[in-house]
Amino acid sequence: MTAALQQRIRPLLHGGSHSLANLAVGAAAVAVAARYLAVLFVNAPGYAGVPVSPGLATGVSTAVVAAAAIAVAVTDADPLTGIGLLFVGVFGLLSLVSSAAALPAAAAIVLGTATVAAVAGRRLDLVSAAAVALLVAALSIGLASGVGGWTGLRPPASTVALLGIASTPAFAATDWRSLSTADWGAVIGGLAAFAVVFGVGRAVPFVTGAVTLTGTGVVGTSLPVVALAAAGAVTAASAASRTRRWPLLAGVALVAFAGVPASLPRALPFALGVAVLAAQEGQR
Repeated sequence: MTAALQQRIRPLLHGGSHSLANLAVGAAAVAVAARYLAVLFVNAPGYAGVPVSPGLATGVSTAVVAAAAIAVAVTDADPLTGIGLLFVGVFGLLSLVSSAAALPAAAAIVLGTATVAAVAGRRLDLVSAAAVALLVAALSIGLASGVGGWTGLRPPASTVALLGIASTPAFAATDWRSLSTADWGAVIGGLAAFAVVFGVGRAVPFVTGAVTLTGTGVVGTSLPVVALAAAGAVTAASAASRTRRWPLLAGVALVAFAGVPASLPRALPFALGVAVLAAQEGQR
């Protein structure tokens, strides 16, 4: 069914399928970043109200991400990738309609993302493949700890998710054996991010804990791991920006702003981000 849908839609785009997919992924990344900022503002000291509530921002961002996953599914050249992303997008939308769809949606998101990762894994090098595997494991453990009700897994889920975010530079370097100037600049930026987050965390631990909890859903993870995740995200995002690889930047943003994928509104962008990162690396 997905292959037939792809064959019908792709000719209508007249070669613009990649542009449509990239635009959809970029819009999803912006929506998730806006949701992240809305949650932080509402929980900030002295909050006096913002025009958009966090609940509305979360619902809108979830719908945008689900639509983006469907858009990428129907425009991707690989039928298996399309099926996997269609699972992610359709069940993501269903989760907005009924809470009874939560468990099936969680299972579909993990299965769909694992399918995309398996397809892309055939074209990945060892480092990138390990990063993809870590991110898929983070998605699985995160949903098990939240939607699955295994609350004891929440601290390990947080740690694995942050380590997965820290691994995103694996998708950004043009060649790890001979790093380019842009790559070295990104590495320096990541080291600076690690120092800043670690320093601020030591100076104001309660504020740092509140930000990581409300913004990214981190529970029971040490400060160095949080700083490492920030360093990885900044490194990957900087490298993507310097080399103008905008879909890669959107993928990093989706994973980083989603945080720990223990709930469906966090798991959906995390899953799309993993799919985008794996696909971008595999096509490079």
